[in-house]
Amino acid sequence: MQKPFLKLREYLGVPLDFIKSKKNYPLEKPLKCEEKDWSEIIYNSKPLKEKNLYWKFSPKEAFWEFKKEWPPEKIEIKIWLTSEYIEGRAPGVSRKVIKALREGKFAIKKTLNLRGMCVEEAKNAFEEFMKEAILNGDRCILIIHGRGLSSKKEPVLKNKVKEWLERGPFRKYILAYSSARLCDGGLGATYVLLSSKPLKR
Repeated sequence: MQKPFLKLREYLGVPLDFIKSKKNYPLEKPLKCEEKDWSEIIYNSKPLKEKNLYWKFSPKEAFWEFKKEWPPEKIEIKIWLTSEYIEGRAPGVSRKVIKALREGKFAIKKTLNLRGMCVEEAKNAFEEFMKEAILNGDRCILIIHGRGLSSKKEPVLKNKVKEWLERGPFRKYILAYSSARLCDGGLGATYVLLSSKPLKR
């Protein structure tokens, strides 16, 4: 049977003209409801007097209307504004030099790691390292001393390195020093800019 529904139409007694007629179908699509301003609806609404209800319009935006920015913007931390940051420069050395030093614009020639050493071991290693760096004419060196967070009161090696740089026998060769960038050890390391000749102080 090619057209089974025609046979069904005969059983039900529905004429063929009724199916093909356009009068049974709407000529136009139903109109959608007009969108109204929500504030206008709130203004024209009246509170119910019969029931004890309290209703208040919330001025807060719906949570689904908030636009979330992802990924979030990176937070730039300026190390030189923290309390752990250290720096110093010899008389006559400009601020541009110390700024370039803390920004890592000088190439590091040698690195000394003092972590895990006692004060005497660290001092001997520091002096040998400084002698070799000055004799080789190294311009910029890096000393890793740690932040001293495990110390009871204050960082030991970090304070000692600062003391040796400012008051030690090699202070005449030191142009400037500053805490390193995060990629070079951050507040647990120090850049040291050396001079090939002793400075006059």
